[in-house]
Amino acid sequence: MEDQPNLLSIAESYLRDKVATIAAEIDSNPKALQNALKGLGELGVLALRIPQEWGGKGVSEETFQSFQELIAKYSGALAFLQTQHQSAAGMLFESKNASLKQEYLPRTSNGQVLLGVGFSQLRRSGRPLIVANPVEGGYVLDGEVPWVTGWGIFQDFIVAAVLPDGRAVFGMVPFVETYRNSDGAITFSQPMQLTAMTSTNTVTANLNKWFLPVELVVSIKSAGWIHENDKKNVLRATGLVLGCASAGIDIIEAAAINKSLSFINKALTLLNSELAQCRTTIRKAQGNTAITLTEKLQLRAWSIDLAVRIAHAAVTVSSGAANYAHHAAQRVYREALVFTVSGQTTAVMEATLERLTRPQNSDREKTITYSRSIHLSHAIDPHIPQWPGDPPVEFETVAALEKDGYYLRRFSLGEHSATHINAPNSFHATGVGIDKYPAESLIAPAVVIDIRDKVAERPDYVLTIADIKVWEAQHGQIPPNSVVLLYTGWQDKWFDSNAFLNSDMEGVLHFPGFGSEATEFLLNERQIAGVGIDTHGVDSGQDTTFTTNRLVLEKPRIVLENLTNLEQLPAKGITLFIGVLGLKDGSGSPAAVMGLVQGPP
Repeated sequence: MEDQPNLLSIAESYLRDKVATIAAEIDSNPKALQNALKGLGELGVLALRIPQEWGGKGVSEETFQSFQELIAKYSGALAFLQTQHQSAAGMLFESKNASLKQEYLPRTSNGQVLLGVGFSQLRRSGRPLIVANPVEGGYVLDGEVPWVTGWGIFQDFIVAAVLPDGRAVFGMVPFVETYRNSDGAITFSQPMQLTAMTSTNTVTANLNKWFLPVELVVSIKSAGWIHENDKKNVLRATGLVLGCASAGIDIIEAAAINKSLSFINKALTLLNSELAQCRTTIRKAQGNTAITLTEKLQLRAWSIDLAVRIAHAAVTVSSGAANYAHHAAQRVYREALVFTVSGQTTAVMEATLERLTRPQNSDREKTITYSRSIHLSHAIDPHIPQWPGDPPVEFETVAALEKDGYYLRRFSLGEHSATHINAPNSFHATGVGIDKYPAESLIAPAVVIDIRDKVAERPDYVLTIADIKVWEAQHGQIPPNSVVLLYTGWQDKWFDSNAFLNSDMEGVLHFPGFGSEATEFLLNERQIAGVGIDTHGVDSGQDTTFTTNRLVLEKPRIVLENLTNLEQLPAKGITLFIGVLGLKDGSGSPAAVMGLVQGPP
């Protein structure tokens, strides 16, 4: 197998030096696009997933997705075109036609032969657009292929036609107008004038009594094959979408540097953090065989929504210059729209619309109903338990009622003292401060997982995925965007600092927390909004690397520590109100946390 990180590095160097500077021209000029594709061929990266014995690179799916994202970051047109060729190579590799594989595959990686695909019409319901009638020695193809990309660039393409029994035959046909006296004809429309990626030369192919010999048959697929394939590969298209989003991030970052406006920096941080989380979640989902189709569709829709929002933000920060057709922000925005519908199925359309019209994205009035409210914060005084090395809590009277007519004190304490919230910049150099948290993020639904019985047996106990599954078996799946509160019973030790920190003779702290695997599960599988606990840290006392804090705070999520009164909360049906001090660039803040509970006590 190839040195995959080095392969990506070489590809990025080529894309940055040879493609980025002419991306606008590549988008509209077929010759420039063809030259860019030729450059990829010279690198030998046009058949990445094909094993080396067939002339490919044999890379992993993860590396292939990274490659797809990388190309789309620099040119959507190039990314889209080479994807067609890579798909054709993949279909050839899976073929049982050994002679056809031998003829084409060794020459696909270096671009000596370039191939397209024409089978998206199989997704359409109703009467087939192109049919295949079996005859002696092959099939006669009749009909129309509405979309074939790469006219004038690819030499051949794999066409699909529906057989009388509902199956589909896939075969190799020339991508050039061809007339045969007895074997039919293939003709093509003029290239379509698309909103973006016009240079890819997408055309309609018309096959009139075209004879496809068995020697050129790539495969025969069962009826409904394409729909099952779409379900299996619903996340594969996200590489291109995320690459488009990355291109938008670069534009926003450049504007942030040039314009020095704090709100652009804020937007950049938030969008970049969400992009990183979206990418990580999708990559993990691609390796998770247990994930459902609904969850895959939601992730696909998230990537589309995010790419469009980032592209729109890139247009916004580019101001009036974004109106120029050649401007990078304009190109990326158009590409985001194209990737919205590329490889679209009815299910993807539905998931995308659900994402785009979800209530939290509208101005719809939000209503919270509750029957009682509970303080979840400890009172602050100079004797509260303090993390080793934290500054002391101090109060000083600066005005007395008897002397000054009013009472006023000055107080001093660390940003992570008492009941508090941590901010991303406390663990990530590029993270935002507590003053950058959106107001809506500080109002969130919550659930409570009670592990007191486990902690009573072992003070260093950490929450496991099994604990979460047990909770969900009783209360249902944890809803997305919830804060998960861990009730360990440690709150009862608050008035005894030694017992609360529980330090041994070597200075190692012993108290419970969230396990790293459980944290990743909650973030990636349940898409939670944050975590909270009644100890001095969401990480157990023995975790000196603060794993859960780092994972949760990769983007502005909630981390609450030193909570109390968790015994008064039900397992679910809770809304948190989190009051913070807007400390400029604060690494955290003492927090006044209220729990609003639905239903009777």
